[in-house]
Amino acid sequence: MRALFLLNPRDLGIILTYRCAGHCRHCLYNCGPRWPDEAMSAAALRQALEAALTWPRTPQVHLTGGEPFFYFDLLLEGARMAAEMGIDVYVETSGSWCTGEAEALERFRQLRQVGMSAVLVSCSPFHAERIPPARTLRTIRAAQQVFGTHRVIVYRPEFLDILQRLGDDVERPTPLSRYEEVLGVDGARQVLWEGYGLISGGRSGYALGHLAPGRPAADFAPARCVGELLYAEHSHFDLYGHFIPAFCGGLRVGSWRDLGAVIDDFQAERYPSLVEVLIERGPYGLYEMARDRYGYAPREVGYAGKCHLCVDVRRHLAVADDFDELRPREFYEHIE
Repeated sequence: MRALFLLNPRDLGIILTYRCAGHCRHCLYNCGPRWPDEAMSAAALRQALEAALTWPRTPQVHLTGGEPFFYFDLLLEGARMAAEMGIDVYVETSGSWCTGEAEALERFRQLRQVGMSAVLVSCSPFHAERIPPARTLRTIRAAQQVFGTHRVIVYRPEFLDILQRLGDDVERPTPLSRYEEVLGVDGARQVLWEGYGLISGGRSGYALGHLAPGRPAADFAPARCVGELLYAEHSHFDLYGHFIPAFCGGLRVGSWRDLGAVIDDFQAERYPSLVEVLIERGPYGLYEMARDRYGYAPREVGYAGKCHLCVDVRRHLAVADDFDELRPREFYEHIE
């Protein structure tokens, strides 16, 4: 029965752009302002939504980025198309764009009118380091006024109070160093790493790894990635055609434009080479392969988690060879 839902998430994110205002230190997809100023075309977005309908269990869809509000006309059209197809659709935003309440109210009204079902506002110390918390608070208020409190999800709400207490001024970003100043390193670790539930992939392991104990690669030898790569409940399609499983930024299982063929291959256990290693032997197996065949050297300070190990090895492999799974290539250029 489980095989029926192979590569079939319950929640599918469609990444309209990797560009955003942040370059946040916890980002699993290494988004930021250095990415090209480009977004998915409306035609490609329709194709991505149609691909989602081919699964036996149609997922809910969230339109995301980067910052999807940077391309509002596309976001609006995507919400309209999804609603017309009968797909439950919401939007994910950091509120970095929200400099005025009137504009925010108008944008949310338009989205509600075309069929957007809900709004998720990302609220964290990592966003607040780049984005004035006042913008996030303004976004939440405007969204709640239009959609109602029950259709506005704040991720994560406990940080609303923390941001306002620790920050000197909600109109200005709050540096993460403020947490260590007030709470100490151990307290900051509990709030920022453990309290937020950080995943060590993407930029996180490098930029925030000092808040987690560094562990040698061998510690992760028992870990496999079957759940993340075969049965992830949350996955993404991006604007370049990449089907990204779970939260594995920079790693694709294939092209969503050819979703049926990808699923057929996986059902027959025909996997891309690096994906096969991760399924059968996990990040440590990838580490051994990269060490033995491509001269990868382990980090002396260790790794913040198994995903940090995986990303660091993939970063090396992206330079050493041209693996089709390691896409988009810009992911590996914007880690730090």
